[in-house]
Amino acid sequence: MFRAAAKVASPRILLVRHGPVALEAPGLLSFSAVARYLAAYERAGLRPGAAPPPRLEAALIEIKTVFASDAIRVAQSLAALGLNESALRDPLFAEEPLALLRLRGVWPLSFWLAASRAAELWSPDSRVDRGLLRDRADCAGAKLIAASARGSVAVIGHGWFNRAVGGALRQRGWRARPSGSGAWSCKAFVQD
Repeated sequence: MFRAAAKVASPRILLVRHGPVALEAPGLLSFSAVARYLAAYERAGLRPGAAPPPRLEAALIEIKTVFASDAIRVAQSLAALGLNESALRDPLFAEEPLALLRLRGVWPLSFWLAASRAAELWSPDSRVDRGLLRDRADCAGAKLIAASARGSVAVIGHGWFNRAVGGALRQRGWRARPSGSGAWSCKAFVQD
């Protein structure tokens, strides 16, 4: 009599956003005020007491390889997750810089971010080379897929660049489970 072989779980690729930053979201901002805020955001660490949710910690248990950007907020997220020593830091996974749209008036931070990213993507006058972002995301996706040959992989990184890497993974036949996009969010990709 034959026994059915146990199904081996396929490796997963987890794209994790860093924890909440120790910087309060301001109200309405002028162009110069939002530029100062974004500069402070790049220097900021995690909010004191920021702890990863148990579901994220559980998702990371099976991970064999962890990649991370070298941003302060990511380093502190790694420490909070107990992954500081094992993570492979790689500038490839850095957040995509924001080309801040120059507008008059005062607007909420969320408007500044959305309008600036939209202009980067769709404006013919954009100062951003979208091809460079796609190439970098594709290179990151290839690196993650190669590492997944040894088991599940995670990136502790950033929202916008993780989104681009997710697109590159989808192009290569990986699919994602729906998830959020805030601090500590985790999108899990599996191979089709």
